[in-house]
Amino acid sequence: MKIVYLGDNRNRGNYGCRGTSTALSQLISSQKHEIVGRITGKYTNYDTGELFFLRGISKSTYVRLSRFKYWPYLRRILYMFHRFKTRGGKFLFSKYDFASLDFDRAIENLITCLPANPHLKEFDLRQYDFDALVVNGEGSFIFATPPWRESVVEAMEIYWAKKLGKKVFFMNSMLSDDPFSKHNQKTIDCMQKIFNACDAVCVREYKSLTYINKYYPTVKAKYFPDALFTWYHLINDEHQILNGKYYIPHSSERDEAYFQFDFSEPYVCISGSSAIIGACKGDLSVAVKAYSNLVKKVKCNLKMNVFLVNVCEGDEFLNKVSIYTNTPIIPLDMPLIAAAKILANARVYISGRYHPAIMASLGGTPCVFMGSNSHKTSAVQELLNYDDVVEYKLLPAEQDCDDIIKDAKKKIGQLGLREKIQKRAYELSTQAEEMIKVLEDVQ
Repeated sequence: MKIVYLGDNRNRGNYGCRGTSTALSQLISSQKHEIVGRITGKYTNYDTGELFFLRGISKSTYVRLSRFKYWPYLRRILYMFHRFKTRGGKFLFSKYDFASLDFDRAIENLITCLPANPHLKEFDLRQYDFDALVVNGEGSFIFATPPWRESVVEAMEIYWAKKLGKKVFFMNSMLSDDPFSKHNQKTIDCMQKIFNACDAVCVREYKSLTYINKYYPTVKAKYFPDALFTWYHLINDEHQILNGKYYIPHSSERDEAYFQFDFSEPYVCISGSSAIIGACKGDLSVAVKAYSNLVKKVKCNLKMNVFLVNVCEGDEFLNKVSIYTNTPIIPLDMPLIAAAKILANARVYISGRYHPAIMASLGGTPCVFMGSNSHKTSAVQELLNYDDVVEYKLLPAEQDCDDIIKDAKKKIGQLGLREKIQKRAYELSTQAEEMIKVLEDVQ
């Protein structure tokens, strides 16, 4: 089959997006299947500051605007003006955004405004000669209030592909409520026709399967572990990461980076959580203070090297924690396989991150989990057969830090735990490889 791959999120500065997008792409690319188009995550999830759309303007007007010599600059100015007008009000899904839960209207809006927004060309399914749309559902379908724009735009693409008579495979996905906002039944209801129209719906863990069975009982969803588990053999090959000098990205080219990353001795890795920004309500100094305290306590009590790991833009606050605690930090743009191997060989990983926890688990690294923006961190513990499923506060206070350290010590000292986690990760990698059969079953 000729495939358009929706949700190729490798353009994002995020270990999880980069890893699972690549893994699923590798899985669906074979002698039987060819990826003929890729739709990235660059313009799906947030308002990027580049869109010019105003409901009611004709296509000819957009064409005339696109011919203006300084249009790229004017477009940005107009965007900022519209943003200013809606300050404190609604911008997304408004008259200034093509996206809508009315998917026919959203498609019409997009086609109309494309001449003046050429960066959105990848969304236009009419340009591709394809048989099927494969959607990397990943963590996109968290039903928050207001709705996540990413899920709405991806749903529009699914709806459009079915209108064009194409097959649609919704794969590698998670469905969840947002723990930090109201339950959004309206968006859930709008997605009924989307999931029912799909030729296959595949979720990546048990909690998502329970969720889809509850809210979409007519959808025959299938469970396969996250595509990232298929990297088991890649992470466990003969290549070792003993230091950082061969892997230093441009952002970290400084003298000390050549000697401060020593992975030959036992070490601990610490990251943030996918929900940090929301939990701090925009004041990241709260997170800096909490994690600085955690890092100091971990160093004092675990008596081994500690590395911070900036796995996502939301973890950028860890750069300040690194400075305040004199702790080396693995940067966001670290080569991904090297970063995954570092996590996979830590003695313990303390984090509220889903895909980095999978990377760690591929090498048997036990994780101490904090909360996240969904059921992610409890779901991955269930998937890995943890004896006790525990989530600590993602902004740990004194007692939380003590509990995290106690849990970390227990897991470091538990005989056979690494082997148990690694064995389970291997089982999940084998199951994840079966995901490709979904495409053959529908042909």
